[in-house]
Amino acid sequence: MTIFKRIWNFLLFGNAYVAFGAFCLVQSTVIQLQFNTHLIPYSLLVFFATLFIYNFQRVFYVPQQNTTLHSVRRTWIFEHAGMVKALALIGFIGAFITFLNTDFHIIFYLSPLLLLSLAYFAPFIKLRKNAFFKLLTLVTVWTMVTAVVPVLLTGESFLKINNLLHILIRFLFMTAICIPFDIRDLKIDKADHIATIPHLIGENKTRWLAMIFMLIYDALIVVEYEFHILTPAAFIALFASALINTVLVWMSSSERSEYFYVAGIDGTMILQGALLIAIYI
Repeated sequence: MTIFKRIWNFLLFGNAYVAFGAFCLVQSTVIQLQFNTHLIPYSLLVFFATLFIYNFQRVFYVPQQNTTLHSVRRTWIFEHAGMVKALALIGFIGAFITFLNTDFHIIFYLSPLLLLSLAYFAPFIKLRKNAFFKLLTLVTVWTMVTAVVPVLLTGESFLKINNLLHILIRFLFMTAICIPFDIRDLKIDKADHIATIPHLIGENKTRWLAMIFMLIYDALIVVEYEFHILTPAAFIALFASALINTVLVWMSSSERSEYFYVAGIDGTMILQGALLIAIYI
């Protein structure tokens, strides 16, 4: 394995990549809603908290007896168990330090979300065992962390029409990109006796469901622009990323490689934030 692929796998499967995606989504909210503050301390807190949660839950992974069900991601996790625990520790320490540099009121916003995240994979609860709780938990936590809390930290009311519309759009975006991961995990979830949406309605209908959410998301971006909520530059960046998102969601399949999902679909979060950041540098 080349050194480049080792680094790439570390970033993807060690969850630094998805953590950076969380950072980018917070910055995307800052730019779209034109806040006076960049919320950098909070964005770093979100980065480290994501790194912690995503690696901590990997600690509870149990290898399948049928090793053919192990994707390249799961194989990496089982082969690097010590590194996964180290990354979880780094995430925890980083989250604690950055928490000390943010508004202490944030504990009231994030504590329920932390408990919900832990309940998602905790062996004695495992909300992910239920198809709809699994999706709702993921989407709710991501929407709250990357859209609702940033609004609250600025002192603005999230009941303002601009903020409400943005929160709705973020919810639709997260739903559209979370659903394909159930398609990815179709075989492994079946082996774990987890009933997900693709098991209930089939892979093709699940892909169409994700597409419906994505197309509504695309349409509401246009609505934001028409009502002058987005600047022309922000609209171009956001809509360009949305078109790429739409194509990737449509291409999702249980036969796609792990890299398609972890690098591609998770990468849409980075793409959205990166394009918006680029136009304002």
